This record gives sequence, C-alpha cells and structure tokens, in this order.
Amino acid sequence: MDRPGGRPAVDEHWAPDHLVLDRRVLSHAGRLFVEQEADGTVLVHSPLAGMAAVEQRYPAWALGPFGHIEPEHELPAAPGVYALVTHGTVRYVGASDDLARTFGERHGLGDITRRDCQNPRGEERCRLNRLVTAEAAAGRTVDVYVLVSDGPGRLARLVRRSGEDVRDVAAQLAASAKGAWHLPS
Repeated sequence: MDRPGGRPAVDEHWAPDHLVLDRRVLSHAGRLFVEQEADGTVLVHSPLAGMAAVEQRYPAWALGPFGHIEPEHELPAAPGVYALVTHGTVRYVGASDDLARTFGERHGLGDITRRDCQNPRGEERCRLNRLVTAEAAAGRTVDVYVLVSDGPGRLARLVRRSGEDVRDVAAQLAASAKGAWHLPS
C-alpha cells in the first residue's frame, strides 16, 4: 500500500551514487547516451565502409558499427579512473589523462572517425564505442563511474604515497572487477 499506483516511466533509470572497487570509491558521473532515431533505433555508422579491400587490411574492431555517444553530465577535465557499468556489473575499467576528452564529442569515445579506425592507438576507443553502441541497441544503459585525481584529492594522495600511477590504479581495479569487456592481454 505504500507504493504509488501505476507503472514506472519507461526512461526511469536508477544507479547508486558510488561504486566500491578494491576498497576505492568511484562516483557516479551519469549515463552514456547513444544517438537514436525518433523510433528508438540506434544510429550507427562505419567510417571504413565503401573502402576497397577493407576486410583484409583492417581488424574487426576498426570496421564498426559505431554510434555517436554523449555522457549525461560533463566529466571533469582531469586525470582519473573510470568504470563502465551495466545492470550493476562492472564491464570495463580504464584510466584517462583527461576524462572530459576521453568521453568528449571530438577525439573521444563519443565520435569515431576514419582516422581512429586506421590508427592502432584508437583500438580501445573503437572497441568501447562498439560495445556501448551494442548495449544501447539491446536496450541496456551504460553508467560511468569515475575516480578523479585532480589536485590534493584522495586519489592524488593515494597515488603519491604509494608510488602508483593512475594507470596502475586502473589496472588494479580492472583485475578486481574482471569485467566482460576487458581486452585480452
């Protein structure tokens, strides 16, 4: 009797405000939205489509399909660790020198260009874009959690004290999470 009548809204989404991985707290930074048509189908593109002999020259991660991804809230322009989570399961943990750029529209996870597909350094970004796009096409939401390392914050103190780099912290958290999206070593 304490519950309100009726069904919940279709776009209702709830995620905890923090996530604890390996005794480190990551804060919820919002959802990742993939551009969709009015009927709800995900808009995808393949920058290498139409190029001759693409299948032989480029690996599968470069062929797409990719989507245009935007974070729900602007992420800080600071180094840090991020985790991508679906349905409460950590799928991926990574590190970034600039979280805003990593998830930004230009040169980030949000927009994959032909140059990104042709450059081996763009592999992680291309793979993550494909996976987030596939989750959106399946009707699932991807949440982003971050641990920012700017200024005299907790992570900065932790990193300085133990001699760890942000990438080392991300590797530790990835090892503890064992997410399904992690690339094989």
